[in-house]
Amino acid sequence: MSHRLIFIINAVVLAIFGALLMAMPEFVLAQFESEVYVSTLYVTRFTGGALLMGGLLLWFMQDVPLKKQKAVAFLLLAGSVGGFAMSVLGMTSVGVLRANGWVLLVLFGVFALLYSYVIFLQPKPIVAKPRKPKAAPSAVGGQPE
Repeated sequence: MSHRLIFIINAVVLAIFGALLMAMPEFVLAQFESEVYVSTLYVTRFTGGALLMGGLLLWFMQDVPLKKQKAVAFLLLAGSVGGFAMSVLGMTSVGVLRANGWVLLVLFGVFALLYSYVIFLQPKPIVAKPRKPKAAPSAVGGQPE
């Protein structure tokens, strides 16, 4: 699995969630059985815009050099771990996510595992060294032409 593939998957997930939060915040908040206030809808739409922007940014990051992709992968690993922790808090102590909070736990957990694998466990590709071509036999050396 490569950085490029994970970025594409993460970009699609972020763009879908972002578009849903922007277009239908009442529906999404109802799926988590969260309170729906005017201020909550406003913040939900802003969050959707940020997620959509993050998805587009990741979509364009798929073709940058590997060194920059690794730096972004570290950032996304930290975000996934933080999102996992905040989802656990939202489900348990705070009680904001009353239903279907497991969806967020699974998404953040899967992305945290994928980024951990790509950063820490994925085997490094072996770069083949170019061979020197063998010298062609020359006519000089006592051989008749």
